[in-house]
Amino acid sequence: MEEVHLMIFHIGPVQEFIASARRSRDLWFGSWLLSELSKAAALEIVQQNGDDLERSLIFPAPDSLSALRSDKLNVANRIVAITRKNPQIVGEAVQARVQGRLRELSEDVFSRIGNYPLDREAAMRQIDDLVELFWVSCPLDSDYSKARSRAEALMAARKVTRDFRPSTWAAPVDKSSLDGQREAVIPQSIYRELDDNKLRSIYGVRRGEKLCGVGLLKRLGRRGQEDDFLSTSHVAAQPLLGRLTEKDRIHVEQYKNRLRQLGISERDLNTVSQAHPVFGHTDGHLLYIERLREFFDGDNLMQAQQALEAFLNSVYGHDRPTPYYALLRADGDNMGKTISVLASIEAHKALSRALSGFAGQVEDIVERHQGSLIYAGGDDVLAMLPLHTVLDCARILASTFRDEMSPFGFVDETNNRVQPTLSVGIAVVHHLEPLSQALDLVRNAEKTAKSIPGKNALAVTLRKRAGSDNTVAGTWGHIDKRLEWFVNLYRENDIPTELAYDLRSMAITLPQLQDIPNGQDILLAELRRILDRRKVPDGSREIKQEIKERLVALWIDHGLSVEQLVNELIISREFAAVYELAEGKTSSAHRKGGESQ
Repeated sequence: MEEVHLMIFHIGPVQEFIASARRSRDLWFGSWLLSELSKAAALEIVQQNGDDLERSLIFPAPDSLSALRSDKLNVANRIVAITRKNPQIVGEAVQARVQGRLRELSEDVFSRIGNYPLDREAAMRQIDDLVELFWVSCPLDSDYSKARSRAEALMAARKVTRDFRPSTWAAPVDKSSLDGQREAVIPQSIYRELDDNKLRSIYGVRRGEKLCGVGLLKRLGRRGQEDDFLSTSHVAAQPLLGRLTEKDRIHVEQYKNRLRQLGISERDLNTVSQAHPVFGHTDGHLLYIERLREFFDGDNLMQAQQALEAFLNSVYGHDRPTPYYALLRADGDNMGKTISVLASIEAHKALSRALSGFAGQVEDIVERHQGSLIYAGGDDVLAMLPLHTVLDCARILASTFRDEMSPFGFVDETNNRVQPTLSVGIAVVHHLEPLSQALDLVRNAEKTAKSIPGKNALAVTLRKRAGSDNTVAGTWGHIDKRLEWFVNLYRENDIPTELAYDLRSMAITLPQLQDIPNGQDILLAELRRILDRRKVPDGSREIKQEIKERLVALWIDHGLSVEQLVNELIISREFAAVYELAEGKTSSAHRKGGESQ
């Protein structure tokens, strides 16, 4: 009788590899690389089983081999498969295929450096040691659920049984600037011999930036025909870029020509593959005065900054690009429980296809909202978005996921309905914030969302360059509606920008009242006093009575803490300012709230 085995593969390291990024491009390519290696593993599994896709792959579960090979398909770093071949042979073949694909991508990078100096031997040893591929297998009989549980337990044990190998590339040289883990492979002498433009064009580095072999792979690697990724500054600049029309073309060209005269290269001027109708292939980072010092110095820098000011004044008047953008991270809720009740291979494949269906829609959703997708695999999403579109994008992602997962809801042992949903974390950060810190912030926001009872939640963290972080969280259908209401209040000038800080002062100066008899009544009276005293931004009238009562009800009837209310008001004001900026309606009050850099 033919022996069948269930196999699970895990390719890593995931977070350590993705998180070690200084530029958005590092993050973009690193995420894609892990997917590409997982895709190579899946293809090898199918090939080892006679190209029988239907009888080999469970997760992912593409419809055809051509779909599995597609550049559009993202494959998660965890693969579930069936094999009728010796698992040892399959595991070793998958390991070789993954290493081969990694070598192929690495050699493409090194070929682009050409004959310029590089410690290629050390770089390749570092890359060869990058991937951790774990696999386990167990016999598969008629009880798929039991076999999967056993395989999951084996994988958990295998992942904590670490392999410790000595470093093969150690040398008395500087470490990589990305993560400080591996030795740099670009000779120190190169930084003295080449100018800034040459360093960027050949090695992809700024002066003083050191990269190891893995860092070079992420910095210079290509995703098929794609060779670039939008900067955080470009995403932050989208509210202004969206306002450009044909009548502004002459000012755009005058600005670009001036930068050319001052010495910017065409390579640095045209880095965006998908051209803007007016701004062309130029990245929006050239709309920020602080970014110009990356391309100019001395008198040329001063003249470039003057050219930028002249351009902004001609096209936008007093408006300036917001320095903030959003990182969005989403993850499915109740997925472990959902998978645990799947009793058959076909049911697991159906779930896999539904997850692929969702992931296949994510890029279009993100791009429609002027964002840049970093990764979408199964129920995991990571993307950069401008502030004026991120909340709507998050809402659509959550509703799309619920629709795709609706057939997989079930009633658990406590007779409660369990439904896969999507929790989303959003981090609003400065476009010059170190990317590693922005990633930490959005991961924490996602964790906050998933800690909400029942999950199916949204969490938003705002990090301004001056001041502490502000975080809000709640379930979909509640917090998103409140934020939308607050944003509209600010945009209609129905509440003053100072209201949030009045409430925060109340919470700070009167905290002990919450714990004494009649303390809540005193706090309520103080809240009403603040609302009665404050007028709308132009001072023409008081806050409308229905707005006052609803704000009071949020605290009294809906149990919203003063801290949560304050944070929601502060975050909503930031969004309102950017909505107004995108429409060219920025009021002085909104600029006051959103212009801090």
